[in-house]
Amino acid sequence: MFQQVPLPLTTEALNEYGKLFTGYLKKEIQKKQFPYGNPNQRGLGDKVASGKLLNSIDYEIITDSDGNPTLEISYIDYFENVNLGRRREKKKVPINALLNWIKVRGLKGRNKKGQFIPNLSFAFAIQTNIFKFGIRPSNIYDKGLDGLLDFVDNPPAELQGELQEIYNMIAQDVNNFIERTITKELPSQI
Repeated sequence: MFQQVPLPLTTEALNEYGKLFTGYLKKEIQKKQFPYGNPNQRGLGDKVASGKLLNSIDYEIITDSDGNPTLEISYIDYFENVNLGRRREKKKVPINALLNWIKVRGLKGRNKKGQFIPNLSFAFAIQTNIFKFGIRPSNIYDKGLDGLLDFVDNPPAELQGELQEIYNMIAQDVNNFIERTITKELPSQI
């Protein structure tokens, strides 16, 4: 039976990748790159209102029962709705969440005559629109992953040596595995 020998830098490498990936996710959330929900409104916004979503993004290195480390990304429960969007005519968004979002964003709703309306009425109008039309996906996770993959493919000059060392250690680990599991002599042919 072969016992896996973890690489000395595996946990360190995962830690660095965790920092990078969560950093890329946070950058994507803060970019003004997302079209406003109202198709009649022009411009782009970010996905930061209260900061709860942004501040919830974190990572942890978890070690399984065999001693193998894995990277676990964590975030607040509504990250998936922001990332993947929300299908139309699904469950309605809670009014309290919308009231908080309106307050944090400093938004004021208006009626057809251009007069300001109470925040509660505005929240119900937003809830109805989301229920009718849904929310477009922002694909934050994919954008963060693209940033990480670009970093791996094109690392900054000051990190190329360290990454090459990690790749060499992984190659050595694969070679050690092959040497231990495959016999050096082929059976004689009959």
